[in-house]
Order: sequence, then structure tokens, then C-alpha cells
Amino acid sequence: MFLGGWVVMVGGGMVPGTLPATRLLAATRGPLGGASFLAAYVAVWIGLGAIGFVLLSPLAPAVSWAGVGAVLAATAAYELSPLKDACLRRCRSPLRLLFQPSFRGGVLHALDCAGCCGCLMALMVALGLMSIWWIGVLAVVVLVQKAAPFGAVSPALLSLALGSAAVITWI
Repeated sequence: MFLGGWVVMVGGGMVPGTLPATRLLAATRGPLGGASFLAAYVAVWIGLGAIGFVLLSPLAPAVSWAGVGAVLAATAAYELSPLKDACLRRCRSPLRLLFQPSFRGGVLHALDCAGCCGCLMALMVALGLMSIWWIGVLAVVVLVQKAAPFGAVSPALLSLALGSAAVITWI
């Protein structure tokens, strides 16, 4: 059940944000290069989802409302971290992918994207928020961070929202 929902999340939440990179590779290497890039990207995300589910889903029932606040606060802090910033910069600039074979580029791009929003994914899994509504919210967040002109500052705004949600759970 989870893996089916995760595949929907990857298709609706992650693939749209990587279409500019896919189009770039397809334009320079042909449709097969673009398809290879996208297949690797999707495969990595499905694998990460399976691993995350196995590791995090046992925690979901044990997280109390105080724990929810802690998880939200940790995710908010990660949004401001240098690792998040580095991954987001690489994710927003797909030109470096032209120097990689298509499949390897898809793997690297997926790992950079996981570095950008992996904590949000873990938050969703740990808190049991894998619903179509939350997948839609995540899709918008990912698309804004990767493609919007103000996407580079969006982690600070997201951190503020997550931190505020953490405080609300503690009140």
C-alpha cells in the first residue's frame, strides 16, 4: 500500500520538478538519453521510499504530540542547513548533468533532490502523512524550491512554517 502511494508521490511530486533537467538531456542526447535520466531518477526515489518506509514507519505510532513538535523542529532546522543549501543549488542548476552519462546523471540528480527534501519525506513517513493531500503540498514545495525564481529563499520560509507548527504542537 505504501509503495503504491510513494510511486504516486514520486510521479506527482518529484517528476514535475525534474522535467526541465529531463528536457535538457533529451534535447542534447535524444529521447533515449532523457528517458534513461528519468528512469534512473524515478528508480532512486522508489528505492529511497522503500528504505525510508522500512526504517521510519515503525516510529509513526510511537511519536507523541511532543515528538511531532521535535520532528517538525528538526526538519525546520535542516531547511536552514548548509547541506540543504548545497543540494538545492545543485538541484536548481542541471547543467552539470551534461557532463555525466544520462543514467548516472539521473542517479546523482535524484540524490541531490533527496538531499533537498529528504527530511520532508521522512517527516511525512514518520508522522503517517502519506495522503494525496500532503503529496500535493509536497509537490508544490518541491516545484517552488527547484523552479520558482524565489525558490532559493523558500527554505527559510518553509523553515519558519515548520518551526511555527512545532511551537503550536508544544502549546
